[in-house]
Amino acid sequence: MKLRKEGRERPDLFIEKKTIWEGSSRSQEVAAMPKVGDKFKSLITGAAYVVKKIEGEMVLLEEENGKSQILTEPGNLKLFYDKERRKYPRFNAYWPIQYNQIGSSISHEGRVTNLSEGGMLIQSPGQMETGQHLKSKLSFILGSEINTIEMQAEVVWKDIYLKEAWRDYRCGAKFLEISTSDKTKLNNLLMTLPQ
Repeated sequence: MKLRKEGRERPDLFIEKKTIWEGSSRSQEVAAMPKVGDKFKSLITGAAYVVKKIEGEMVLLEEENGKSQILTEPGNLKLFYDKERRKYPRFNAYWPIQYNQIGSSISHEGRVTNLSEGGMLIQSPGQMETGQHLKSKLSFILGSEINTIEMQAEVVWKDIYLKEAWRDYRCGAKFLEISTSDKTKLNNLLMTLPQ
């Protein structure tokens, strides 16, 4: 079955994506049609985009830094982009972290690649499970001092990060417990990082 529109044939894949937005049996998977100003993050590259324009069946996304634009169908947003739902802004980082599952003495190492007041993105050779509680120690340099922040966090999502010749696991973790002094250190660190 093919759909004809403006004289062009389009494969069934696009019909399925279109019907998702019009209330098919799969409509529960999609909350609503995107709106101008909605923010999305690419699941492939990690780049952040803003919906700039919606015209007919097409959505124009612009990278937050303004360097590139993508024209796509709304159904692709569900497949390739994650709608921004964060309470706190994320900041780019690249700091070492040591962590272990609460109740385990086995320590693992990884990198925090983005950070906020409420959580962090950890890249690591070791796989973590959603719902796992971690005791973590983030190390960073601020000014001329080496600092650490200790916190307990919960893994809320995970995936595999593929980059050229290596494969890491990534997980998003939300902070569950952090001392007042470490929270102050975290806020001071965030003020120095690019968003």
